[in-house]
Amino acid sequence: MSSLKDAITWSGPAVVILFTLGRVETPLDGAEFEISGVRPQEIERFEMSAEPQERRATVLEYDLTVAEQSLDDPEFPGRLRECLRRAAAHADGIAWLTFEGAFHFDHLFTSDIARQVYGYCVAGGEPVVVWEHETLESERWTREIGEVRSALDRDFPA
Repeated sequence: MSSLKDAITWSGPAVVILFTLGRVETPLDGAEFEISGVRPQEIERFEMSAEPQERRATVLEYDLTVAEQSLDDPEFPGRLRECLRRAAAHADGIAWLTFEGAFHFDHLFTSDIARQVYGYCVAGGEPVVVWEHETLESERWTREIGEVRSALDRDFPA
């Protein structure tokens, strides 16, 4: 991956993939993704399979199609942080941003996929969005994602 923008737009349109894992089964309303008057062009929602039933959690995927030029807006990472905050609070769990193909129940927030997660928020905590490729490649980021895994195991034990 040469840049985050390349990773987000690899298949054509700019699609931000946001997942939630939590206690709440109802999905977010599309209005929840409107931040400072800016809203995704399209929102698709997918309920993930029932694999994590032992965790007693609902996992939803939201594909947020945005205008490609918005990825260059210096305010965009802040909008993503607010989306994560709202999504984690609504789900009463964890929300995260990841690249296409990085989701698997057995590997949530593990070191082998840490570099494919570029944002997260645990309900009640501060959202984090990484917009620099170098940070995603760092050991510090891998440790931080491991802390999210610890929160997952604590709040949603298997």
